[in-house]
Amino acid sequence: MHYKLIGCKIFEREIASITYQCKNQIDVTLLRQKLHNRPQKLQKTIQTAINAIDEDNDPYSNAVSEAPFDAILLAYGLCSGAVNGIGSKKYPVIIPRVHDCISLFMGDRIKYEEYYKNHVGTYYYTPGMVECCDAIRLDDQWEQRYYFHLKRFNGNKKKAQKIVEVEKGLTENYRSLAYIKWDELPFSEYEEKVEKKAKEKNWTYDLITGKNTLLKKLVDGEWDEKDFLIVPPEQYAIESYNEDVITLMDEKD
Repeated sequence: MHYKLIGCKIFEREIASITYQCKNQIDVTLLRQKLHNRPQKLQKTIQTAINAIDEDNDPYSNAVSEAPFDAILLAYGLCSGAVNGIGSKKYPVIIPRVHDCISLFMGDRIKYEEYYKNHVGTYYYTPGMVECCDAIRLDDQWEQRYYFHLKRFNGNKKKAQKIVEVEKGLTENYRSLAYIKWDELPFSEYEEKVEKKAKEKNWTYDLITGKNTLLKKLVDGEWDEKDFLIVPPEQYAIESYNEDVITLMDEKD
């Protein structure tokens, strides 16, 4: 089978570790992680990528006439509603029934939900999060962040300070750090880095053993109804507000 996978760049190492030995042919496009900060823009970017595939105009794929796709796979969860309205005119779209990426890193939605309930205030790290989007900063790093924004906004002190305060507000409720480790991706230096940061902030630290279960099932084509929504051509996904997480809507609003 030949699948097109569109996913978050936060999964770059994880997806690579799975696809290189997958029995299916997986054509991968990864979108920048910071799109999560603006869910509507993320939704538009995902849908634009799908539209390009529908029109055989995707610059990251070979011509469909040479290698037609059997389905489009999304390495995304609901992600603050970013998959609402997502669908293809030509291909089935397969979406994991998870709220966010942490379930995919853990390999089990229920495992994450149970951990979340018992560990409120935890910020999660993975290899990709250590490498590209570390939002938890030490006290002396906020001054560096201020000067970064000061330069970004051409010396506007008020705007730079406002952005810093917003960034601080997004992390002020955290009191624990956790690193999600896959056995296939051992990065002891990343584990040590996160543990050290937790100690420096006087926070608790936890090492979680994740699994590739959900992402592997996604690329292997093992789409059971419990874990995945199959969106047929010319139909669209929408949040279900129940344990299914996402469901189908008959017509796009």
